Amino acid sequence: MPTGMETPSSILTDEARLAHLGHRQELRRTYSLPALGALCVCLMATWEALSSVITAALVSGGPPCLFYSYVASFLCTICIATSLAEIASIYPTAGGQYYWVAALSPARAKLAASYFTGWISVGGQVVFTASAAFAAGLQTQALITLNDDSYVPRRWQGMLFYWATLLYAGYLNVWGARAMPHVNLTSGIIHILAFAGIVVTLGVMADKKAASFVFAEFVNSSGWESDGISWLVGLLSTVYPFLGYDAACHMAEELPHASRNVPLAMIGSVVINGIMGLVYCVLLLFSATSLDRLVETPTGFPFMEIYLDATRSRVGATIMSLMLVLVAIAATVASTTSTSRTLWAFARDKATPCHEYLSHVDPGLQIPVRSVVLVVGLQALLGFLYLCNDTAFSAILSMAIIGLYLSYILPIGYMLFHGRQRLDRRDLASFRLSPWLGVALNVVSMIWMVVVMIFSTFPPAPQTMNYSSVVLAGWVVFGAIYYIVAARHKFEVPMTDVYGVDKRHNEHNQGSS
Repeated sequence: MPTGMETPSSILTDEARLAHLGHRQELRRTYSLPALGALCVCLMATWEALSSVITAALVSGGPPCLFYSYVASFLCTICIATSLAEIASIYPTAGGQYYWVAALSPARAKLAASYFTGWISVGGQVVFTASAAFAAGLQTQALITLNDDSYVPRRWQGMLFYWATLLYAGYLNVWGARAMPHVNLTSGIIHILAFAGIVVTLGVMADKKAASFVFAEFVNSSGWESDGISWLVGLLSTVYPFLGYDAACHMAEELPHASRNVPLAMIGSVVINGIMGLVYCVLLLFSATSLDRLVETPTGFPFMEIYLDATRSRVGATIMSLMLVLVAIAATVASTTSTSRTLWAFARDKATPCHEYLSHVDPGLQIPVRSVVLVVGLQALLGFLYLCNDTAFSAILSMAIIGLYLSYILPIGYMLFHGRQRLDRRDLASFRLSPWLGVALNVVSMIWMVVVMIFSTFPPAPQTMNYSSVVLAGWVVFGAIYYIVAARHKFEVPMTDVYGVDKRHNEHNQGSS
């Protein structure tokens, strides 16, 4: 039997469970738990993503801002992932957040709450996937700068590298669909080996700063007069690397025993990546040279300057940096897979324009090819933001945080204030939280996400502009218009309640009485 394929008994169990949730099996269950875990680990790529976005923290508070913010983000992300994992275990479906909101929310709010959660979730995931492709494209361009002092980088060139990454991700997701579990496993191995190689190199070759530099020397050069605001703005550098663990739930219809395996992949990817990222963060800061040189590096990425200083070799720094580019490409591929499944599930419930077209599953490949193509197309359009404004990359990071956190906070909020009191403990799925622990984790998660979303709208410096809220508002307005015109009449909101009971009949009777 091929690796990752399910046994006949698990086919019956998973298909029956999916049917109980209101959908029929259309995708092939080819992912194993290791393959799904590798997808999530590579999609998050925490230590690599941290390398790409450390500038904001270094400017907003220096090394202590990066270190302490990282620890806080790690701990709070565990709370969020655990909160979502509990819900995912009860409702293992590709729709993820919008389905959970439909199941947990009161009847009067169900339609609108589920629709807008899904709309925001799709938008947030598209932007998050684009951020990985931007990292790959811009770092590829930065490698040229690192090796050629005469090279003058142009934004249109960075956009072409970005588009090339997207095309590769789209091609692999369609024509390499059957091999994707093995592709993700291979990417996971690269992720771990690259980490080991870079950590050893920095540990052995780099000159080390004093501990006070890493843990105590606060430096605010952001332009914000308040050190507190400056520090909170710098949170972007440590929150972004912990996004994307919800990808596991969007793959729930493509692996056996999803009720058990999805929570394991979600929490496991956060813990594994978080520990690796913490080791890397500390070592990177101890290996850092002058902060001014790092922030003003011609490559635009301080980690390349640290690698160059450590190895004293452009070739060595290039090889180390190339590992991060490869993982960023792998993250784009994995995130495209996950995002396309969310869009497909949303279209399956008739919530999108052209829903019949987008919900089609290719009979030969057994994947939603059209959704994959649209996801890549939407990301390609975001490239024009970067072409018009050199702060677009920072805005895209902010949009990813706000969009995904909004889609996380809504199901957690409904679970806390409405669904949790109505759960039958005998009917819970494989992953269980005690009532008091569930409430505590939900509360911590919501407080953290509210604070992060507020300061994610702030620009890196007072004199600049953060366009994330403008673009995100445009996406929501477009969704609201479509909801009023069409979706509220066509959207087949999932009707399974917290007990797993179809509520259509009951609500129909209540409405007619």
